[in-house]
Amino acid sequence: MISPVWDPDDLTPSAGDEGDEGGTSRSRRLTRRGRRRLFVVLLAGAIGFSVPVWVPRLLATLPAFYIADVHVVGTNYVQPEDIRRIVAVAPDASVWDDRGLWEERARTHPMVREATARRQGFHTLEITVVEKRPIALVATPELRPVSGDGYLLPLDPSSGPLDLPIVRGPVETDGNLVTDPEIRELIATLQRLDRTRREFMSLVSEITTAPEGGYRFLLLPGAEADIVLLPREAPLRALDRVSVALGQIEDHRVARADARFTGQVVLTRAEAR
Repeated sequence: MISPVWDPDDLTPSAGDEGDEGGTSRSRRLTRRGRRRLFVVLLAGAIGFSVPVWVPRLLATLPAFYIADVHVVGTNYVQPEDIRRIVAVAPDASVWDDRGLWEERARTHPMVREATARRQGFHTLEITVVEKRPIALVATPELRPVSGDGYLLPLDPSSGPLDLPIVRGPVETDGNLVTDPEIRELIATLQRLDRTRREFMSLVSEITTAPEGGYRFLLLPGAEADIVLLPREAPLRALDRVSVALGQIEDHRVARADARFTGQVVLTRAEAR
């Protein structure tokens, strides 16, 4: 019988084998740990992303957040009650409801250019409106306020003080829109003047197109000139030249200031009319 040949060292696990087994075990533990951490991170992220969605929906169902008052700000010509009536907030509406519908309803008012709704406390909805600003009165043939973009506004000049200049001459309209191209251009000029030269616009009584071209402004008594003529091209710069010219003379009895000439202003004394 032949005895097997073996080495006692073969029965002892080598250091390398033990290291491999230990490394594999640690690797498995790290993998399981990493998976748990990844799961926790993903779960937290999912909850975080969903909070803005489900929390407002949950709060909107609570009677504690039902709207009890609608506060309208930014109105000058429009009555706040008119905006509340158009918005038509339901009795069970919540301050957490989608505000886009209320803003869209407010914009349907012919005097509203923009509307923004937001929560104000637990029971109040605040709606901020930006009105369309009337910049002149046009004859249709009755005098009607008009906005800078050429729309006739539903304001009655006899119901309240409308300190607006009058655009002389009949205008063509289609519904509530001024369609006369010449008048539309004049109205757009008045809007630019109203934005940047409001002090001058407060002195204007009437505006019309000048027979020789350009625009003719009739000013109120007490102004530095009775009539100011401006060109269609660059009227604001021409008006600045008029202001400089009037500031350089001692006698302010000017009948007419004509700035339709390139780079100059022609002043006519009141006695020469």
